[in-house]
Amino acid sequence: DEDRENDELISSTVEAGIKCEFLRHGIDIIDSPGLNENSSLDSLTLGAIDSFLPIIIYVIDSNSGVTVAVQKDLQTIQKTASGAEILYLITKMDVADHLAAEMGREVAEMEAEKADHVFSKLQRLGYISKDATRQSCRKFLCVSCWEVRRFRRKKEMIEKKMKKSKTAESGEKLMSDLVKEMENSKWVRQFEEVKRRILQFAQDQFKNLIVGAGSSLRAVHCQILTMFMDKAHDIKESNQRKKKALYQIKSLEHEIHQQSKSIVERHRGEFLAQANRFFAEKKPLILDEVRSMSYSDSVISEGMSQRDIEKKCIEEIHTLINDRIIATFSDFLRDNVLRTCFTDFDDLKEKVAEYEKDVEQTPAYQVLKKTLLEGYSLSSKAIVRGSVTCFIRNIGSTLRALLKHPDIFLGKAVQHHKWKEHQASQYLKNIDREKLVACLVSSIGEWFDKRHSDFLHSMSYSEVLVEKSYRMTDRERKEIIKLSPIVALLHMNAFAIITRYKFRNHRLDLDNCLGSGAQGRVYTVLSPTGEPVMAAKKIVTNRAGLEEIAAEAYYSSVLEHPNIVRVVGTVLLENAKHNGQWSVELYMELMHCDALTLMEQQRLSLAKRLWLGLQISKALEFLHSSQLIHRDVKLANLLVNSEATVAKLSDFGLLKGQGLVGHTLVGTPIYLSPELVRRENYGVSTDIFSLGIALWYLVEGSGQHHPDYVTNLKTVEEVLAATSERGCRPNRLPEASDQLWQLMVRCWDETPAKRPTAGQVSASLEAIIKALEAGQ
Repeated sequence: DEDRENDELISSTVEAGIKCEFLRHGIDIIDSPGLNENSSLDSLTLGAIDSFLPIIIYVIDSNSGVTVAVQKDLQTIQKTASGAEILYLITKMDVADHLAAEMGREVAEMEAEKADHVFSKLQRLGYISKDATRQSCRKFLCVSCWEVRRFRRKKEMIEKKMKKSKTAESGEKLMSDLVKEMENSKWVRQFEEVKRRILQFAQDQFKNLIVGAGSSLRAVHCQILTMFMDKAHDIKESNQRKKKALYQIKSLEHEIHQQSKSIVERHRGEFLAQANRFFAEKKPLILDEVRSMSYSDSVISEGMSQRDIEKKCIEEIHTLINDRIIATFSDFLRDNVLRTCFTDFDDLKEKVAEYEKDVEQTPAYQVLKKTLLEGYSLSSKAIVRGSVTCFIRNIGSTLRALLKHPDIFLGKAVQHHKWKEHQASQYLKNIDREKLVACLVSSIGEWFDKRHSDFLHSMSYSEVLVEKSYRMTDRERKEIIKLSPIVALLHMNAFAIITRYKFRNHRLDLDNCLGSGAQGRVYTVLSPTGEPVMAAKKIVTNRAGLEEIAAEAYYSSVLEHPNIVRVVGTVLLENAKHNGQWSVELYMELMHCDALTLMEQQRLSLAKRLWLGLQISKALEFLHSSQLIHRDVKLANLLVNSEATVAKLSDFGLLKGQGLVGHTLVGTPIYLSPELVRRENYGVSTDIFSLGIALWYLVEGSGQHHPDYVTNLKTVEEVLAATSERGCRPNRLPEASDQLWQLMVRCWDETPAKRPTAGQVSASLEAIIKALEAGQ
């Protein structure tokens, strides 16, 4: 007991050399009597527990059970190594035969009861899952020790007899019999079971460590790839949105400009009528106002001649009359002729404001707020003032002649109301109303043209900014496109390590090929017991091709949907014989066949065939909501189970995020949309076009025939040209109802924006299927 307090003994070690590559960095084995013995022992034990890969075996005496001390130990272990698993080794399970006999019970029954008591207590405390049973739990093991003590006592007795006995042979025979008895005993069998279970537990811990680390690494890769995809999508969408917004603003401004000029031209007659009304109704009032008017202080200044004073007074009278003309026509323009223009320009300003919100986050676009619509502060008073000024310039010679009129009074006459009235009357009399209207219309037109010209100048500057931003952000998008496959390859490597441990001893059944395609062949995957449990697509490729497969492995492993085939593991092997060549196996759910093969094997009803199309649309609905484009939608990529009750879209070799797609021509020719063939910008609607073609094949039903225009074409190039250049589409089939045919036609519409969404296709197909089933 005193040795337990000796720090030197506690911290001492025994080193053993084992020829094992795995153990080149060593392994610490600590057998501790438990925690709370003393601080040195606790420190040593907890230090080992908090290590890279702790294999923790906790021994519990079944006679004492899960005591408070045991619970305290387990809490300390969990706190030290969070998430670490523990193998619970329950000892002293023996029940003496005489004790069982006294109680009238079976030994095995009483031992099972002791085990259940400890197990249920650990379960209640949360150390063992509530769903586990004592028989299935891999971290709970019971052992007995009574036979060991019996064998020890028996061995000691034989050794004593051998010392006393003069004949060694009899002692050796007794010892040999004892060894045989031990080898066949329950204790030895239990000892082998303990070794097996500890080994299994250690393997599980190692597997969990690798799988856990690999899963964490995969999660990081997934976050990076998701961030890349979102960023690329945002860049592409933002650039397209900015260009589209500028085009819409430019088109709207041009339309408003033309419309405003035409409105003014159409109202020439109303302008003249307003002028006539003004002179008929306002003249007496204006003359009264002129008679009583007072000149401003600036009219007379020191050193002015009488002639200059008269000239200044006349100018003030003319200014008053001009102001009244301006006020009248300003109200008229605001309340009548230009009311529509005001509304249109307000709409235009709202469009520009929306655009500014979108680009506000980019500093370069702050300039747009100072350029777009800068001059569109529509002021009817300013327009009329310019028109009157223009008119005055046109009749300037007449006004100058008025200043020389012989009836003009000199001296104080300028203050006389009759003199003022005379000047006002002459001015009003000399105003040519038609010329005034012509000047007004011309001035408004010139104002519109000037604003339009200024706007186009500002817009050209804005377009340059957008183009520069596009080139700058598109370079970033191209960098993302370059980096994404590299990260996807890292993801596949981590996935392959996880697969190696998760599906250890699984193998491909190379004698059972389920199908083949452009990439490779699909085989059955057998479990360690030889049962078919999965399918695997085996692809042989070079290093460059690995990146494309890595993208497929990534998308198809992270996407979870009832109508999508999910990859659950990857095996990555470098071919030792062929340098630079790799073999990739993608483990996935085991399905029966593809939809095309199913139609060739069975005569399905139209409702059942359209149900297959519905499963495709539901899968696309999910993909498109995640900004993903499948790019190879066809019946050969729709897999079904043997009962044809489950259908899932497969083959994500061409799947890409919307922001990552370029202008590469990919896919199956007959299913390709025109914009993809022409290598234009395309989005998720390209999958809808393919879905429309797939629906035609489903309506056709046999899987043996093609649309009429395809039957007569000999090459892939001809098929592509027929779709993209000549606008050829499948012929209508007798089984297609009006509703179904209209849906198909909408799916393969030439204009991507006019095609329905995947969700709309799903809703239409559900209604059509429901009607077909009701009719049956």
